[in-house]
Amino acid sequence: MAELDARPVALNEYLRTLYRGRWIIVLAFFTTVIAAAIFSFVAQPVYEAKTTLMIEKDGGMQESLFGVSGFIERETAINNQVEILKSRSLAEKVLKRLLDAPEKNRFALFKAISQGASDDDAVQALRDNLTIVPLRDTDIIEIKYQAGTPWEASYIANAYAAQYYQRDLEVSRGEITEVRKFLEEQLNTIQGDLQLSEEQLRRFKENEKVVALSEETEALVQQLAEFEGLYNEAETSRDAAQKRLDYMKRELAKTKSTMVEDIIQVSSPLIQDLRAEIANLEAIRAGFIARGYTEDFDKMVEIRSQIEKTKAKMKEEATKVVSRDLAPENPLLYSQDLIDRILSLQIEVSSLNAKARALDDVVQLYEEKLQALPEKSLQLARLERTAKVNENVYLMMREKWEEARITEAGQIGMVQVIDSAKEPKWPIRPRKKLNLLLGMIIGLGLGIGATLLMDYLDDSLKDIEEVERHTGLRVLGSIPQIKVNEKKKTLRKTAGSSEEQEIITIASRLVTHLEPRSPVSEAYRSFRTNIQFSQFDRPMKTLLVTSAGPGEGKSTTVANLAITMAQMGTKTLLVDADLRRPVLDSIFKCKRSLGLTDILLGNNHMDAALHELEVKNLSLLCCGTLPPNPAELLSSQAMRDLLEQLKKNFEVILFDSPPVVAVTDAAVLGAHTDGVVLVISSGETTRKAENRAKTLLNNVRAQILGAVLNNVRAEGRYGSYYHYYYYHYYESGKKGKKKKKLKRAPH
Repeated sequence: MAELDARPVALNEYLRTLYRGRWIIVLAFFTTVIAAAIFSFVAQPVYEAKTTLMIEKDGGMQESLFGVSGFIERETAINNQVEILKSRSLAEKVLKRLLDAPEKNRFALFKAISQGASDDDAVQALRDNLTIVPLRDTDIIEIKYQAGTPWEASYIANAYAAQYYQRDLEVSRGEITEVRKFLEEQLNTIQGDLQLSEEQLRRFKENEKVVALSEETEALVQQLAEFEGLYNEAETSRDAAQKRLDYMKRELAKTKSTMVEDIIQVSSPLIQDLRAEIANLEAIRAGFIARGYTEDFDKMVEIRSQIEKTKAKMKEEATKVVSRDLAPENPLLYSQDLIDRILSLQIEVSSLNAKARALDDVVQLYEEKLQALPEKSLQLARLERTAKVNENVYLMMREKWEEARITEAGQIGMVQVIDSAKEPKWPIRPRKKLNLLLGMIIGLGLGIGATLLMDYLDDSLKDIEEVERHTGLRVLGSIPQIKVNEKKKTLRKTAGSSEEQEIITIASRLVTHLEPRSPVSEAYRSFRTNIQFSQFDRPMKTLLVTSAGPGEGKSTTVANLAITMAQMGTKTLLVDADLRRPVLDSIFKCKRSLGLTDILLGNNHMDAALHELEVKNLSLLCCGTLPPNPAELLSSQAMRDLLEQLKKNFEVILFDSPPVVAVTDAAVLGAHTDGVVLVISSGETTRKAENRAKTLLNNVRAQILGAVLNNVRAEGRYGSYYHYYYYHYYESGKKGKKKKKLKRAPH
C-alpha cells in the first residue's frame, strides 16, 4: 500500500482530474472574465500626459545656481531637479496657476476645493498624481501627470513644466535681476534730479540775467562735471557689484550659512598689501585723469594693466586661503563656482571703492577751485555743474540699465522643453485588453486550482488507477455509467417509495439482457472473463458480490454478471443473500415468499424455491422470509450444507449480499465462498470505506478476487481506453450496417 501511494502521479491523471472539473474551470473562467470586463468598462478611466524636459549644463549665470561643479556629479544634479519638481512649494505654485486659469471649473481639483477640500489636500492630490522620471544616462526628465480626462492631464503636465521653467528663469536671472532693479530705482531718482537741476538753472539765468560763464570758468565746470560723472559711475558700478555680491552670499547661505562670513573675511598679509597697492594705483590713475590724460595714454594703459594683474594675484591668494583654511566637510554642500564668483566680486568692490575714493579727491580739488569765483558766477557754475553731472549720470545709468536688461533677457535658463504634453488618445487605466487577458489567466488559474483542490480533498475513488494505487485491489472490470431511457425515467418518477424507485432503476440497468450489443454489456462480459481467469489453481464455483456501502450498484452488477454467465452457456444460479433489503425478486418479478431463509429453516425444499428466468441457463433463489437474525442464519451449518448441495446442481453460484461495512452478513458469507468481488461506485465510494471493507473481509480470510469499478463516466475517463475504443468500434459497426441497408434498398 505504501509503495502504491508513493508512486508519482502521471500527467494523464492530472488531465483526467481537470476534465472531471471542466465545468468548474469553465464557470471560474467566464465569471472572472465577465467581472474583469465589467470592471474595465465601468471603472473611471485614467489618462496620463507627458512633458519632456532637458536640463542643460551651460545656461549662463544660472550655472552658479544649478551648475554642476567639480564636487557635484551630473546624476546628483539631475536628482536635485527631480526633487524640485516633486516639491510641495512647486506644487503650490502650480495649484495657484490652475486656480487663476479661466478654465478652472474644468479641473477636478477645483471641484474638490469647492466641495470643502483644503488647499493642502489639493496640493497633495497634485503630488500624488505626478510622476517624475529621469531618463538614464541623459539630461532628460519626463513629467507625467494622471487625471480623469485627457485635457486635464495634458494641461496640468504643461502647467508643471511652465511653472518649473519660470522658476528656473527666476533663479538663473536672479543675480542680474538684482542689478537691473537697482539701476531702475537709481534711474528714476536721477531723472527727477536732472529735471530739477535743469529747471533751477533756467530760473537762475532768467532772474539774474546771466547767460553764460567765461570760457575759463566753463572749462572748469566742464572738467568738474566730467570728474563727478566718473565718480558717480564708479559708485554706481560699486553698488551694482555689491548687489550681485549680496545675491551670491544669499545663495551660498542656503547651503552653508557659516561659510559666507568666513569667505568675506578671508585675508592674509599679502592680500592686505595687494589691496593697498590697488588703492595706490587707482589714486595715481585719478591724478593722471585730473591732469587731462585720456585712457589711451601709455602711462594710463600701464596702470590699468598693473591693476588687473594685482586683482588676479588677490584672487589667486584668496582662493589658496579658502582651499587651505575653509575646506568644507562635505564638498557637495556648496558650489565652488559660487565661491569663485564671490571672491571675484569682493575684489571688484574693493577696487571700485579705491577708484571712487581717488576720484572723490579729484572732485574735491576742483570744488576748491570753484570757490574762488565771484558769487553769481559761482552759483551759475554750481547750477550748470549739477545739471551736467545729472545729465552724465542719467546717460551712464540708462546705458547700464539697457545693458542689464539685455543681459537679463539673454539668460534663457537651463531648462528646455523638448516636447509639450498632448491630450492622450487612450487611458492608461483601466487597460481593457490587459484586464481581459488577466481575467482569462486568473479565471483559468482559479478554476484549475479549485479543481485540483477539490480533487485533493475528494477521498472518493474515481478510476482504475486510483483504485489500484489506494486500495491495492486488482480491478477486474470497469463498468460505464448506464443511461436509463426516457420510459424507465418516467416509471421511476411515478413510483411511490424509494425502494420501488431503486427496483425500477436496477431493472432498467439489466443491459446485458436488454441491450446485449451495447458497450456496457461488453464491459460486463470483460468483467466475467477476468473473473474466470482470476483463479488458475481451483475452479470458481461460488462468488460473493458486495460493496462497502449501500447504493454502489452491487445488485445491478451481480444481476448483469449472472446474465453474462448464463449467456455463455454456463448453468448459473443467482442467490439473493441480502436478507435485509432484498431487491432481486422485484427486479426479476418473482415471489419472495419462498426462498433462501425458508430452505435454511427447513420450511421448504430447494427445488420449490428456485425460479427459472427468461434468460436461458439462469435461475434465481430469492431471499425468502426476512429473518430477525440474518448473520446467524448465514453462518449456520445449514447454510454450508446448502452451498454444497447447490454446487452439485449449478456450475456457477453468485450471491448478492448487504454492504460489508454496514453489517457482518457479507463477511460471514464471504468466508464460505470461493471468491469475493467488491463493487466500487466511481466518484462515490471513499478510500477509507473501501479499505475498511477489505480489512473486514481479510479478517475472516475471505478470498478477495478484486474489485469492479461501477458507474464510470466513459467520456471522462481518459485512462479507460477500453471503453473509448469499444464504443467507437460498435458505433462504427452500427453506421456500417445502416449504410449497407441503404445500399440494398433499391434492390
